[in-house]
Amino acid sequence: MKSYSEFRRNTISIFLLLFTSLFYFTNCSGDRSLNIGIIKGEFLHDDINREYILYLPKDLRKNASLVVVLHGFTSNSKKIMDYSEMNKIAEENNFAVVYPQGTRDKQSNTFWNVGYEFHAEIKVNDPEFVVELVKSLQDEYSLSKTNTFVTGMSNGGEMCYLLSCQFPHMFRAAAPVAGTMMNDFFDDCSPSNPIPIFAIFGNNDKTTNYFGDVENNDGWGAYQSIPFILDFWINTMNLHLTEIDTLPNLIIEDSSYVVSQKYVRTEDEIEFLFYEVIGGGHDWPGAWGNKDMNTSKEIWNFFQRHAQPNN
Repeated sequence: MKSYSEFRRNTISIFLLLFTSLFYFTNCSGDRSLNIGIIKGEFLHDDINREYILYLPKDLRKNASLVVVLHGFTSNSKKIMDYSEMNKIAEENNFAVVYPQGTRDKQSNTFWNVGYEFHAEIKVNDPEFVVELVKSLQDEYSLSKTNTFVTGMSNGGEMCYLLSCQFPHMFRAAAPVAGTMMNDFFDDCSPSNPIPIFAIFGNNDKTTNYFGDVENNDGWGAYQSIPFILDFWINTMNLHLTEIDTLPNLIIEDSSYVVSQKYVRTEDEIEFLFYEVIGGGHDWPGAWGNKDMNTSKEIWNFFQRHAQPNN
């Protein structure tokens, strides 16, 4: 016959085993309270194993907003996560952030397929990948299916425009930074329900020409000037200019300042906000180049202003 002490030890051991099993099962079942911080994930799309980085702040509420952040040409998801510091903004404002990773071309450069001339033979469907990834994350982490936003730098900014043209129903608003519209998709862009857009661009950008390259002199493919793109969205959205302002020139040493132009539609909240960085280059202002503003904070303020309440 077992002693009382042996019985007690066995009982405690069984209890600990059950507790450990329950903890393991809960964690593997995707309890978001245990699955926070930076998560590196993979997502199969069109038989390609795509990668992404997801950031979930602590105490993430149900139906929280999701912000998609897209890196530039030759860059990657970690780099834009680091310099944008969008995770910090997410932690302060309780929303999720995902940084999808582009694929590599024949020169081993990472990219988003937006219609560059030297990518003409590439068939990777990046807009569909981003949309399907978003749907998966919305379901898995109980994120908002209404308040999903997209921003990106350079090639990632061009993806913002492309997604705004092809999938406006998937995103509440977009914020392209240092991006343009390639003629490859510009000519077919006619969204029936356009979304608010916040564009940031330096008028001294030497990588993506402020005045466009309609003759494709630089080999990227033909693309429109920033003023032409602005006029396109103003006409598409039926907007009118309501405000021109100059942001405080806080850092004289960066040799640049920001002029804000706000265009709105009277009957609803559709808006095109344009920050022209006078003297600015191919930059994510705040990270490098112009230091008068924090780009990620400005973008989130824009997204938050256009978020649907009580979703």
